[in-house]
Amino acid sequence: MNDKNGQKGFTLIEVLIAMTLLVIGILSVASMQITSLRGNSLAIRVTEAATWAGDAQETLMARAYTHADLSDKNANGVAGLDNTDTAGSLADGGPVVHGDFTVFWNVADNYPIFGCKTIRVLVRRSDLLFMKTTSMDFIRMEPI
Repeated sequence: MNDKNGQKGFTLIEVLIAMTLLVIGILSVASMQITSLRGNSLAIRVTEAATWAGDAQETLMARAYTHADLSDKNANGVAGLDNTDTAGSLADGGPVVHGDFTVFWNVADNYPIFGCKTIRVLVRRSDLLFMKTTSMDFIRMEPI
């Protein structure tokens, strides 16, 4: 900071080092902001998928136990709970399309015990070129 001649001030090297450290700090904060925005976007998509799954679940719960939508159409039971494809030909119900989200459901009769139906609602969405699936299970008892 002091020169031989008694002059006070910063050298050019000190100023460049200080500016470099400042730029590194600012770029780090910008990187954190971008990551935060991506995380928020993903959270919105997951929440929307869970909302569509909950909507389908409530719709199916309101139907009678013997309703056609609550039957194991392809008779594959528990093994078929995860079945789905883009056309919906493997699922017991659906597809119901809501924008980028596609809702399917599968039914397993008499599982986990006799007189029950396990219904798995699957919501598929495309996130960054990958298909993601959100699932929600519920059990429906046969009315007495």
